Amino acid sequence: MGSINPYKYFSAFPYKLSLAQFSLARYTSQEGYDVYSFAETAHKLGFQGLEYMSVLYKGGFFQPNSSFGLAEAKKVAKESLKRSNDYGLKNLLIMVDGEGNLANKDRKYNDNSVENHKKWIDCASEMGCHSIRVNLDSDGSLNDWTNNSVESLNKLCEYAKSFGINVIIENHTTYSGSGGESYAANPDYIINVIKKVDYDNIGTLADFGNWCQSFKKRDRSELISRFRDNNQKDDEPEVKTTSMYFSTCDKMYDIYEGVSKLLPYAKAVSAKVNSFDENGEDLDIDYTKMLKVVKDSNYSGYISVEQQASYEDNIDPIEAINLTKELLLKSWNKLS
Repeated sequence: MGSINPYKYFSAFPYKLSLAQFSLARYTSQEGYDVYSFAETAHKLGFQGLEYMSVLYKGGFFQPNSSFGLAEAKKVAKESLKRSNDYGLKNLLIMVDGEGNLANKDRKYNDNSVENHKKWIDCASEMGCHSIRVNLDSDGSLNDWTNNSVESLNKLCEYAKSFGINVIIENHTTYSGSGGESYAANPDYIINVIKKVDYDNIGTLADFGNWCQSFKKRDRSELISRFRDNNQKDDEPEVKTTSMYFSTCDKMYDIYEGVSKLLPYAKAVSAKVNSFDENGEDLDIDYTKMLKVVKDSNYSGYISVEQQASYEDNIDPIEAINLTKELLLKSWNKLS
């Protein structure tokens, strides 16, 4: 892909850039990795804001510490604030995962999940963040999902309001109980929920890439083989990418329309990249077209870099972060 200079377009780019901690998640499985080095790494890479992942402070995705409570969250807040202040970076939000579904049919279960989320509101407040990001997983119908999402979000927003914290919903391919369809990958469903919530500290995190509403089961080696050898079957759509997310998606909401619909409610925007071509372009998202969508909205906050290409393309996370930043800046330059 050649050498890159991620700074040469900064003068024309109107948005501040933040780093999503998920971009570094591949490092966290390495022995001796310090999760609190996040701020230092972001500073070295030229970012201005930080977007945290709660689960990385609980032991990771697969073995989270079940005894992690408010006291532990406050320790995370204290150390993270110290590190961000050391490097002059702004703490923006915490992406909360692994604390239980918020839209299940079992409302007692949902209430327990709401309680689990509250410690991260306290944590976000102490760190100076503006929001926590939540997922709306479910095990029921669309009607179940809608009603239970509203009920849980009202409880979270009521608690968060006194801390000055927003509760924001990310478009995500989440679990549901209705034929595998993900309701949270449909902007109309998300907006309907937001409009039913009684509090104004509700909003969205508009992610460029999370728009798959249902998946088909495919073998990864078969997908990669067809991508590399161009031996596409006649009755199948063209496979553009080695990304498991895009190439195994059965039903994808229009990504540009989806982002456009969420932007009026957005308190954060995530620039997702799953896979690069040889020129450093995203294989699935036209970044110039997507940034035109952002430009045409009234959004004026940070844009975060959230790369997943280090998994899909097997490149170093730092290289993938720089390539994503370069892609954002050069795509904006094309617009200008």
